[in-house]
Amino acid sequence: MKNAAAHMPKILARIKKQGCVLMLDFDGVLSSIVRTPHRASFSSRTRRLLARCAAHMPVAIITGRPLADIMRRVGLQGLVYAGSHGFEWKINGHAERRRVSAHAAADFRAARRTLLACATGFRGTLAEEKRHCLAVHYRGLSRAGELRFRRAAHAAMAPFAGAIRVIDNLCTFEIMPSAEWTKGDCARLIWRGFCNGAVPVPIYIGDSLTDEDAFLALKKGITIRVGRNIESAARYFFKTRAEVNAFLAALTRGLYATR
Repeated sequence: MKNAAAHMPKILARIKKQGCVLMLDFDGVLSSIVRTPHRASFSSRTRRLLARCAAHMPVAIITGRPLADIMRRVGLQGLVYAGSHGFEWKINGHAERRRVSAHAAADFRAARRTLLACATGFRGTLAEEKRHCLAVHYRGLSRAGELRFRRAAHAAMAPFAGAIRVIDNLCTFEIMPSAEWTKGDCARLIWRGFCNGAVPVPIYIGDSLTDEDAFLALKKGITIRVGRNIESAARYFFKTRAEVNAFLAALTRGLYATR
């Protein structure tokens, strides 16, 4: 991985030449990670920067949060929003969702019931229901409690191997149908929607395991992970979330407008 801040002149020169479609995760990228999802803050400065970017280029937020939640939380018009790890999205006021087969939906419902039952045995966990996804946040547990919960949750999901995708990352244990649809597929769909003759460079900024799908799907684009991880498929990294705001500010200085 390369340090994005150190390569910023090269990154901005490419954006100036080709234009871009800016796509970002929310938690850990635009907002700090917090113990409970509903307490996530979205600073007025970040909101202003994002609004300025949207005046010059297509901007999309692709998050694990439910679509209604992220739209309400961000509250900016003119953005593309995608929730539930890309299973639902809204573009130009038109909402769509990725459908799963009846069999996959049945497997997910069974796994969901099992995981919820498992989580009830651990005081301090918080379940978050989404479309075709269930997240159990365990940041409220002690270190020993985290280990016990993770062992129990993985064991509970073992019978659903192959049918259910498990993401255990950033103190969140999440399940979804093991369908061939990820944040990467959603990001590519959004980007291609703006490829009208010209081919703008896709930019994707994320910090979690599910964002790795987008990094892989957009290999030729500008992919940036918040937090260095040598195992990441991202081309660049930002050391901190503050560098995300610095990047957004650079995009709003007028030289990099794309529409």
